[in-house]
Amino acid sequence: MSFSINNLPYDLPSNLNEQLRMLANIVDIPYSFVKDGGEDEVEAICGAMLYRHLDRHQRMEVMTKIRALSNRALTGKLISVAIEPTFINKDLGIWSFTEEELLADKYFHSQVDSFASYVGVGASVLSGKDLLKQVWRQRKVTRGGVVTLVIWGTVLFNKSELSKVNDEIKRRSSIRTISLNPLQ
Repeated sequence: MSFSINNLPYDLPSNLNEQLRMLANIVDIPYSFVKDGGEDEVEAICGAMLYRHLDRHQRMEVMTKIRALSNRALTGKLISVAIEPTFINKDLGIWSFTEEELLADKYFHSQVDSFASYVGVGASVLSGKDLLKQVWRQRKVTRGGVVTLVIWGTVLFNKSELSKVNDEIKRRSSIRTISLNPLQ
């Protein structure tokens, strides 16, 4: 089976309950969903986390394992964990990133952050003050105000994404590439 705990880029504890706790935390599943779980739940979570990297047959195997779980709430959550980063947006599951994807994402967001800092920090503070004065006076937001809000939103979103990438890098005590080779 190519979606075991050994294929994840984390150094997980050997204790099954602690593995469940840590994996649930990584993919944002309430611990109550997995607290009474066992090896089947660990394998199902691992399969859901690795889903976007698997071939069609392996994906069917993962879904079979997920659907075989007795906890329906966990089954539903794991289907979302598997499907969302695979078919909707990979950024919804930063924990599914390979080393290369994670480092490329960090580089991109760092470059955007550096550029935004270089170009806009002084102007943003002044334009923010001006925007607040104008909104207060006119009781409406002008086109220029909307542009300023969009720029601020973009910068804040980028900072949030950079923070998520940095948190994921920290979580991986030593960055390892997600291994999909069952012989490793």
